[in-house]
Amino acid sequence: MDGPPGLPADQITMAFDVPFLTQCRLVKRIPIFSSLNWFRLQMIARQGEFVRYKKGGLLVEKGAPADFVFFVISGRITSFVPEDGERREVEFIHKGMFFGIISALTGETHSQTFEALNDSTIFRIPVARFKTILEKVPGLGVRFSRILSQRIRNRVTRTSCGPRSTIISVYGPVAGAGGSTYALHLALALARETSDPVALVSIRSQKTADRPWTSGTDEVRPKWKALPRDLSVLVPIEQISSVMTKGELPVDLLNVTFETSTESLVQNIADFVSGFSDEYRYVIVDLPSELDDVVMKTLVQSDHVHLLTLPKPEAFKAARAVLDRLEQGLKAAFSEDRVKIFLSGAQEDPEPSLKSAQAALDYDVTDALPPIGVEDLTFLHDSATIEFKGLDPICPYQRTVSKLARELSGVSIGLVLGGGAAFGLAHIGVLRVLEEEKVPIDVVVGSSMGALIGGLWAVGYSSDELEKMAREFRNRSSLVKLMDFVFPLSGLISGKAITAWLNAKFRGKAFSQTRIPLKVVAYDLIRRKDLVIDDGDLAEAIRKSISIPGVFQPITTQDQLIIDGGVMNPLPTDVLVARGVKRIIAVNVLQTPEDVIKGYQKT
Repeated sequence: MDGPPGLPADQITMAFDVPFLTQCRLVKRIPIFSSLNWFRLQMIARQGEFVRYKKGGLLVEKGAPADFVFFVISGRITSFVPEDGERREVEFIHKGMFFGIISALTGETHSQTFEALNDSTIFRIPVARFKTILEKVPGLGVRFSRILSQRIRNRVTRTSCGPRSTIISVYGPVAGAGGSTYALHLALALARETSDPVALVSIRSQKTADRPWTSGTDEVRPKWKALPRDLSVLVPIEQISSVMTKGELPVDLLNVTFETSTESLVQNIADFVSGFSDEYRYVIVDLPSELDDVVMKTLVQSDHVHLLTLPKPEAFKAARAVLDRLEQGLKAAFSEDRVKIFLSGAQEDPEPSLKSAQAALDYDVTDALPPIGVEDLTFLHDSATIEFKGLDPICPYQRTVSKLARELSGVSIGLVLGGGAAFGLAHIGVLRVLEEEKVPIDVVVGSSMGALIGGLWAVGYSSDELEKMAREFRNRSSLVKLMDFVFPLSGLISGKAITAWLNAKFRGKAFSQTRIPLKVVAYDLIRRKDLVIDDGDLAEAIRKSISIPGVFQPITTQDQLIIDGGVMNPLPTDVLVARGVKRIIAVNVLQTPEDVIKGYQKT
């Protein structure tokens, strides 16, 4: 039998060789059929067929006729509606669920597009045969009606039909890159930041022995104590809960090994990885450094790949080779948003290492993971399954991983500091409260005075130090030192003295060296648009943002005339909204709440 019309041949494989008894057992795994007797199960199995869709394959497109009703045996499916060149996700469908029944019963075309998020096995029944099944087994119609009613109720009340499970694979192509440490603490951070169920899965080949701890800081790496399970025995798996270790940590644990010569694992690894989707919101997969077919298949089947590399030429070469293979495997789905690189083992100032890494890899490096010191280790977790040293919550490594977890889960917290000249000094009081309450800020955006205060705070000055700086200018003599008048008048003050003051405070630092990511907003008067600056020299960017028209001489380039960012965008919340940040603390000293709402709605 042919696949759906218009579907590329490399996106579908027909599973003709499934024995009939196995077909019946697979049908029984589908919850809505599970209580039927053996005679009914055989009848349903004969009416349908098993189809294998590859990751990224379209099962059906919006507007296509209703030819089948689909039941998910393994894998993950997402449904979406194409809108203006983008896609609005409607529902996440995993093992045991079904779709396409409404179109089948009404005769209407499909209102959504359905795409395989993993290699997926589907049992599909032609519409005419499905209607025959309902006539022979009337009780099934009642069951389908109840489930569909609940789905419709969820959509009307905007209740989620089940959150999308996210699979993140952590891989370091060179041993010692810290992949296992990162995977563990990322999993713990996701559980802490979201309160969602999280699974940590360690996969190792049987020829790779667990390395013993070699130093005090190496004890932060998890050491698995319980004997690992054989992956070939677990694939395929009907109920993942039965093999998970629960209760020892805020995340559930699974440690497995595989034999590299087991060819069937490569075909079945997608079923194993997606098998966690009906129970866990996040699945962190810690992979060995050997890049064999099983590891490569796992990387391709994941939603996100976090690739760790050391600041060494041989590590960059290995990471670049992995990127090339992932680009071939993921094809159009390959992107820097999906495949992220992290620099492990960087020194206190990671800027030189980041630049050399990006140049060697010809790829953007997402972040540098700070080194872990002995002083960062605070406690020993020692349970029946796993042992490791815990980290101080405020140490640089832990703060970085927690920030990444918030970004990944969509719960990042952004701070927007608006303009307001002298009124902008009120920002310092807000920063003091954030420090006292230990509110984690993941990104700072500022315009005009907000850019100055936010920039100084982002590089590491405390609120107390900022207050001392502000008090320096209570004396008129201190202010006069910054007033270097310019003629002819394009602004009262040339800004050279201000620039010198900024250079002294920022000490030549760039955006990549801030403690917290920073974005500075200025305004291009020629093009009449905002300039969002997040790269280059900090002092230069903030000088642009505080160029108050008529007071400071504007910054001119070959094709730009740059003035104070607060002139047109005094509270730039739109910068964070465009970045997808949903939790925003906006400090406004000028605009009314009504004006803020209007600016937010424009985005």
